[in-house]
Amino acid sequence: MYVIIAGSGIVGFHIASLLAEGKHEVTVIEPSGEVVDSIHSQLDVKTVLGNAATPTVLREAEVSRANLVIAVTNNDETNMLVCFLAKELGAAMTVARVRNPEYTGYFISSAKSPSSPRKIIRPKSLGVDLFINPEVEVAEKIKGVLSSFYPSPVEIFANGRVQIREFRVNEGELTDKRLQDIVFPHPCVVAAILRGGEITIPGPDEHITTGDHIYLVAQSDSMEEFGGMFGQPQRPVRSVVFYGGGRIGFLVAESLEKRGIAVKVIAETMSRCQEIAARLERATVLEGDATDRDFLIEQGVPSADAFVAATESDEINILCSLLTKSLGVPRNIAVTNKPGYIPLAEEIGVDFAVSPLLQVASRISHFVLHGGAISAPFIGGTDLQAIEFVASSTAHVVQQSLAEAGLPKEAIAGAIVRDDKVTIPPNDTVIRTGDHVLIVCRPSATPAVERLFK
Repeated sequence: MYVIIAGSGIVGFHIASLLAEGKHEVTVIEPSGEVVDSIHSQLDVKTVLGNAATPTVLREAEVSRANLVIAVTNNDETNMLVCFLAKELGAAMTVARVRNPEYTGYFISSAKSPSSPRKIIRPKSLGVDLFINPEVEVAEKIKGVLSSFYPSPVEIFANGRVQIREFRVNEGELTDKRLQDIVFPHPCVVAAILRGGEITIPGPDEHITTGDHIYLVAQSDSMEEFGGMFGQPQRPVRSVVFYGGGRIGFLVAESLEKRGIAVKVIAETMSRCQEIAARLERATVLEGDATDRDFLIEQGVPSADAFVAATESDEINILCSLLTKSLGVPRNIAVTNKPGYIPLAEEIGVDFAVSPLLQVASRISHFVLHGGAISAPFIGGTDLQAIEFVASSTAHVVQQSLAEAGLPKEAIAGAIVRDDKVTIPPNDTVIRTGDHVLIVCRPSATPAVERLFK
């Protein structure tokens, strides 16, 4: 697949890196010569020096043959213009990163009179096939963790029938047991283990150790019972403290406030405190520093059910999350722009680390996958990807089992869903047309997995 990326900031560079690893043909358009030189020294991709929002530069990048154009510059309007021009010049599909929530829905024009019709302008009318708002994506992830009985991330597949959830192994009965010797309450697949900051696909002889993070595939309605093996379920969240006055914290705080949950926001400047207080009806808004232990105790933070650190500093977010955990807050969440920090943060005690960059990459990734992929989120950083395929009538794997088809070594089958029936583990099940098949693999193995579903 040929992909053009407009903008090579943190998001653009990371997406280019992932696509290059997956052996896709990638061209990055960047106006800075210094940045272009840096890209050449680190990635095996093509580059075009110039402004992506101009037809001349897009033609130089051969936009007419592009399967996908991804616009991730720092300007919403520029991203939309790039997509519009790319579509007009022949690109097959476009994706725009847009942070202003007013752009991400339908645009309804004003009418000349109350009785006059109003024109509805859909995003595709502007040449944009998909809007991605990183802050909204992360806010939804955080809300999902806060609404669960367990402080761990979850990915949902097959229209909600299957989940992958992360659990931490504490000192107890599971410690030092081999996977094949553990008796689980329902059928499941241990798709990955995070240990020492590294994530692996385990074999049946793998021993579980204290501190491991296990990624479990199971039916959604049995997942809470699995959680009981790794720890006691927590009470529903009734009070949450946010540190950072940015969009992510505000979006989550606004949503929780509407659900009657007590919200406290700590911001670093008085001006931002005033802005937040004006937009939230019942929240307590404080000016302060959440790295100050005495300040946190004075403001009653240890009695909160959850703490969310969403400042601009990854390191501060991780530090504050660990600090509040030491003070007894049962759930702590840290926002980080560096996906590589996620496994490290969770390894040292952060309950859930989430990256806006990773959410953008996950939303985009299935567009570059063949074989009927409809979802492809990353797990525990970017070292593993869970891909949900829908088997077509021409797929190589149809009328075979996954064991017969020959999955690569760096891949594991998680589930097969046919109509309302979920099969876990699925290795011996013969795949039929229309089946939803969940595969967990390393990005380097993705091309081999794709070929099975072409």
